Amino acid sequence: MIEVCKPIFVPDPTPEWETCTKNQVEVPPPHPYEVLLANELNKNWEASRMILFYNVTSMPEADQRQIRNTFHKKDLYFHHYSQRVVELALHNTPFASALYLFQSETALLFSEAISIDKVLKLSRKFPQVALMAGIIDNVFYSRSQLQALSEVLKQDSLQELAQFLDLLPSKLCGTVDHHTRMLCHYLGEVSNRQS
Repeated sequence: MIEVCKPIFVPDPTPEWETCTKNQVEVPPPHPYEVLLANELNKNWEASRMILFYNVTSMPEADQRQIRNTFHKKDLYFHHYSQRVVELALHNTPFASALYLFQSETALLFSEAISIDKVLKLSRKFPQVALMAGIIDNVFYSRSQLQALSEVLKQDSLQELAQFLDLLPSKLCGTVDHHTRMLCHYLGEVSNRQS
């Protein structure tokens, strides 16, 4: 008789994970210091024409300081930000796709001038950092593309120098000979008037 009186429960067809009230993951608000660093990163990002991404291996603080100082002497600013700070800074920008570069230890190099050749020479001195990619004038380049762009810029500057050096002697001769030619012209006019 007791078995007959027991209520019959129909199992709910929805999965258990959908009915659980704790399935919502709460994202903690960002730390105020991370917000300040993200604002600094945004300012550096907007002010720079060249932004390079470096993979950083584990190294002592003294080596990091030496790398930072070496780049700083050449007006290149080397900064190491955490992944959280970069996410805060880039989440609503066109470069949000660059966030995948920050899965490992990554540093950024900012420069107001485009000086790829100088950066590549300095990067060879430090095996602890490896150039991965870069953004120049809002265009994303891989490492190999940056090296090719450096070669093109070198060739362009050499061509400009060669053109300048070709032009310089003729311009110099023209400037030096100007007064002599003017004197000959005036003497010729005076001799024509007298004849």
